[in-house]
Amino acid sequence: MNKSRWIDFKTNWYIWLFPLFAVGITSYLFLDYFHQRGPVIHIEFPNGASIQPQKTRIKFHGVPVGEVTSVEISEDRENVVVTARLHRHVRDFAVEGTKFWLVAPKVSWQGVSGLETLIEGSYISVQPGKPDGKKTLRFKGREGTGFQDALEETTTYILETADADSITVGDAVTFRNLKVGIVSRVTLSKTSQKVLIYINVPYQYNKLIRTNTVFWKKVAVQAKLGLFKSELKIESFESLLHGGIQFFTPDPPGEKAKGQAHFDLQGGPPKDYEKWNPSL
Repeated sequence: MNKSRWIDFKTNWYIWLFPLFAVGITSYLFLDYFHQRGPVIHIEFPNGASIQPQKTRIKFHGVPVGEVTSVEISEDRENVVVTARLHRHVRDFAVEGTKFWLVAPKVSWQGVSGLETLIEGSYISVQPGKPDGKKTLRFKGREGTGFQDALEETTTYILETADADSITVGDAVTFRNLKVGIVSRVTLSKTSQKVLIYINVPYQYNKLIRTNTVFWKKVAVQAKLGLFKSELKIESFESLLHGGIQFFTPDPPGEKAKGQAHFDLQGGPPKDYEKWNPSL
């Protein structure tokens, strides 16, 4: 290098800082991008007709926690293998014991389920296993609602009523309008004098069921007519078709109810139950 070029390089050395700075920023963003990504998992389903790569999401309590990236036929050609990526904050879902269900619209003699998928499309519901479980990236998925196929991990309570009315298997059990359980069985008592309605509530919601909890049949349309003021309250579209069961606990709350505990199912909500606000 001659003297003039060396002087020119020393004079303009700062120009090289820009490309070096750009490389540094790009490298940082690239590493941060991979750091933020969660694990890639593989879920085997018997049918993949309603699963679409880049569209079908994995949801936990209605919140997206992952997305399907590809769908392929299994090696034995009897199932489909769904490849999905979980979000970083739920990476501990990739453990043994985690269960996945494909939720899609379904019409049967039990009623209509998966209505929420008519607008957003089918999705995969997840019930995580224990965080300290053994890590795994391969799972067996099933079709269903999530609640209905996980009854073995719920507590059963029995509601008694003179008339089942519109209550059917698969109906939702709600608390503060949040789905926290499902009707798993409707049958007559041994003497045929009452209707017994079995509901299943996941373990994380057991604390909501107390010895003084009140259950009632969910009314899809409620009207309060008055001379000067009238009110009309309409629940969700699913309630219009199904009905369902609601419950709440008055102040002060009783002790936690044990499994197989019996409760009376009221025909409607108790008076002023909106004012109840117990700490559970």
